Amino acid sequence: MNMKELRRMPSAKENDNLQVEEYIKGWNWDAASHEFALQMGAFQLGFINSLQASNLSPDTIRKHQSNCWLIGSFECDYGYHDAFTPAIFLDGPGFIYEFKHKVSDSRYAIASYESTWRKIEKYVRASP
Repeated sequence: MNMKELRRMPSAKENDNLQVEEYIKGWNWDAASHEFALQMGAFQLGFINSLQASNLSPDTIRKHQSNCWLIGSFECDYGYHDAFTPAIFLDGPGFIYEFKHKVSDSRYAIASYESTWRKIEKYVRASP
């Protein structure tokens, strides 16, 4: 690799930002909602990283990742928050109606979605 190629390589922070940008695609429509989505996405990716460090099976982690993306999308679309704070997850599972109508009304899928929300809530409560 030559010096020119090295200079074009993104830093770790740029990689993190690119990862968050990719994760939140479709979650925002203007500058204010983009900032909210960035903060939500960064928080959720931290949560997902904590799951990956746990003893959960890869399939369980994938299900939580999928549910996290839905939770973030629903919060950005329907949450009506002025600013992001992890405390938005402390009111228990939200957007069940939206989940049933846009994703699935199966009891298993709803229970899985609620389980992910409760894990995020537990993560928020355990965070300093």
